[in-house]
Order: sequence, then C-alpha cells, then structure tokens
Amino acid sequence: MPRDDEWYREEYKGREEELISSEEILEMTGYTRGALTKWKSRHEDMPKEVCKKWRDTSAQKRGHGALDSYWVRDEMLPFLEKRLELAQVHRAEDDRDSRYAIVSVRLREDTAKLAWIAEQETSLKTALSKLREEREQIQDRLVDDRRFVAAYERENQQEKKESL
Repeated sequence: MPRDDEWYREEYKGREEELISSEEILEMTGYTRGALTKWKSRHEDMPKEVCKKWRDTSAQKRGHGALDSYWVRDEMLPFLEKRLELAQVHRAEDDRDSRYAIVSVRLREDTAKLAWIAEQETSLKTALSKLREEREQIQDRLVDDRRFVAAYERENQQEKKESL
C-alpha cells in the first residue's frame, strides 16, 4: 500500500529539484540526524521543512526511519554554511581535510547550479529576442493597417458625400 508524503509547504509540490533532503545534508556536512533534530529546536533561523517523503526501502540509504525530511535548498544552504563556519571555530586543525571534503561537494553543486542558471539565462534571452522581433513586426503591420483603414474610411465618406 503506497503511503502519502507529508507536505507542509504545498507550493513546492512538483518543484522537488529545488529541495534538499536530510540525507543530502548529512552527506554534505558530516553531521548526524541528531544534529538536525537539535537545530530544529535550538535555532529559530533554521528554515522550515517543506515535506517529509517516504524512503525507498529498496535503496541502501543511511539513517533510520521511514521518512526523509526536505527543505528548500536555497534557504538551507546559507543556514548550513553558518553552522559549518561556527563549528570551524571550535575544530582542530586536523579537521581541514573533512572541511575540504564538504566544501568540494558544495563547490561542485554550486558550479552545476551556476551552469544551469547560465543556460536558463541564454534560453530566456533567446525567447525575449524572438518576442521583441514579433512585437516589431506587429507594430509595423499595425501602422500599415491603420493607414489602410483610415484611407478606406475617408474614401467611403467621400463616396457618400458625392452620392448625396
């Protein structure tokens, strides 16, 4: 029997590519699920969850429980960065390697996101250019059509005057 996901912010249904799961957060930061749970109760600036989704039981995934929490990626990444920076103050110099691993993952993700944004910008510029061209064609046609209509109406008025 399929189980329903729990949505708290319905506006993100169908926009899953904008979300980040607790599992992704754990892999990216090296923190535990317990840390995520504590953040919810201790930090008012922690972003609100978007939903909880049932895990694929066939996949070998890290963690416990049947549900995985999701947040808006663009809201959660700055929060995580702040947590990591604060933790860095308390870390020994030996932790530079683990920090490197975390930052390199974020670097790859941000690079991919920037590439996607650039692609979207190019696509939008192309679409805008086509719309501008179409607008100019319609504006040119409107000028010609208005001249024709005005001339036609003048001729009709002139013919009516002459027939009276």
